[in-house]
Amino acid sequence: MKIAILARGLARPGGVSRLTKGYVRALPEAAPGDEFFILTDSPLDTAPRPNVTEVNLGKAHPALFDHYLVPRAAKRIGPDVLVATKNTVPRGLPCPCVCMFLDLAYFAMPEAYPALNNLYARAMMRRSAKAAARIVAISRSTREDIGRYLSKDAFEKTRVVYPGIDGAFRPFSDEERRSAAERFSGLPEWFALYAGNISPRKNIERLLEAFDGLDRDVALVMTGHRSWKSDHLEPLFAKARLKRRVMVLGPQSDEGVIALYNLATASVYPSLYEGFGFPVLESFACGTPVVASNATSIPEVAGDAAMLVDPRDPKAIAEALKAVLANDTLRAELRAKGLARAAEFTWERSVGEMLAVIREAA
Repeated sequence: MKIAILARGLARPGGVSRLTKGYVRALPEAAPGDEFFILTDSPLDTAPRPNVTEVNLGKAHPALFDHYLVPRAAKRIGPDVLVATKNTVPRGLPCPCVCMFLDLAYFAMPEAYPALNNLYARAMMRRSAKAAARIVAISRSTREDIGRYLSKDAFEKTRVVYPGIDGAFRPFSDEERRSAAERFSGLPEWFALYAGNISPRKNIERLLEAFDGLDRDVALVMTGHRSWKSDHLEPLFAKARLKRRVMVLGPQSDEGVIALYNLATASVYPSLYEGFGFPVLESFACGTPVVASNATSIPEVAGDAAMLVDPRDPKAIAEALKAVLANDTLRAELRAKGLARAAEFTWERSVGEMLAVIREAA
């Protein structure tokens, strides 16, 4: 079988690009008898494989890439099925499409996005839900949202396939921790890490409010790029820095994020809406205790391995963080549960289930 994978945005840091990279690497390994064509806008960083052809279509606006460059390449290649990883089925495909829906945030939290982007994304997702031969949701929560916001037909042709977690996300040895501490030499010894972008649905305002109730000896370290509608947070960051140690590091490489998870005393993720919540699973895999939101998909991913709180209650967030930061026994318990939970999310299982959906759609 010829399988094409739309793999735009691999160079961008973050959970979504790690998800796409995971499938680009693991699917060909799991199906050596199939041919894979990776339609990308940046060079692959995986080792060459005999059943993989890299098709670098160059940089382009996402709409141009998806709806012009990808269909043109697909007509040239002639795949039996195309896997679209960005919520969108390209127009004019010559083959069935398996479309991955990462979340329905444009429907669930439209206020978090610019109006024109929101209108385009919602229209495209409605069309893609109809056009897809099969839909893959990365959580049960996302599948439920597909039924809630799109259609019964879309819900019925949706299969839930959980992502895997890359082996690079792991607890460091003492020597690796010392090296990581030298790399991030300006960080305090004790800190809570927020690893995610800076955007309205991530609930940053309430996180800062919650952190205001913690001891001044504990810092909040934040990563991530600034997303839409985040400019109003600048005065809050400035105020927080005056009162306590709040550090906004900005986007990090995968290696940098893994180092920060290992250096952190705890990880905090109070998001209001997630299709999966990659930082929760990544924290688990690195052995970092987690305080996280009890909303949408996060409890589904976390199981009993995190302290879950109401993300709309800053006091609840603060109390959970206090408990984790002050209690060595609780941190050790959460660390053990998190490592066990992360071990359940393997790429072997994920690609096996994804291949079953691909063959069902072809």
